[in-house]
Amino acid sequence: MKNVISKNLIIVSLNTSLYDIALIMKNYDVGFILVSNESKIVGVLTDRDIVVKILANKDFKIDGYLSVPIYIDINCSINEALDKMSHEKIKRLIVCDNKKVVGVLSISDLLMHNYDVLNTIKSIYQINKNTDSYDTKVNDFYL
Repeated sequence: MKNVISKNLIIVSLNTSLYDIALIMKNYDVGFILVSNESKIVGVLTDRDIVVKILANKDFKIDGYLSVPIYIDINCSINEALDKMSHEKIKRLIVCDNKKVVGVLSISDLLMHNYDVLNTIKSIYQINKNTDSYDTKVNDFYL
């Protein structure tokens, strides 16, 4: 796993503004940021969290909206990582070595290294979407 993980981590402080986080995500072209309180990771924030959880609630602070960080040991196998991603329905794991954060393992990292991740991706995206309240039909629109 050591040769697959991303080691250049982007970590922001718990009191970083939502605007600054959005700029960091834009400038570094990432959709996932670790959030710390001093030297401890207290959560993760994704671009989807910002839209679906924070802005949809008309809020502009991240406290209370962070996702719980999911960790995996650096000595675990790729299959163990895939199983954990599938079980937790997530695309990224924080990789630790003796309780120290050493990187992030993502589905895209595994794809870039040609690991078979198709079944994991399928299990992550098997979500019942809440579209029942919309009554628009596909054939109601014309070009």
